[in-house]
Amino acid sequence: MQAIPQENIKDASQGLRAIAHELRLAVLCHLMNGPMCVAELLEATGASQSNLSQHLAKMRMMGILKNERRGTQVYYRIADPAFEGLIMALKNIYCPEMCT
Repeated sequence: MQAIPQENIKDASQGLRAIAHELRLAVLCHLMNGPMCVAELLEATGASQSNLSQHLAKMRMMGILKNERRGTQVYYRIADPAFEGLIMALKNIYCPEMCT
């Protein structure tokens, strides 16, 4: 069996930490259905604007999310398809009824 390089383990750990917060995970789950504007994410998550903005900024800086301005609205989407696969794996484990 081949050893996993330490750098890969470190990268995986950082990626998992990036989504480990409940609000960030909720945002990613909602974005699995497609891009959403900040107002939609506020309604879907029940978070305060300042709290949501902080978490969106963190995920943007880490390359997990991308944003796009459409008129006066800012829309977010999952930037890295690998995170979509990770969210699907988590749904299969924790919400199997939603995966059928």
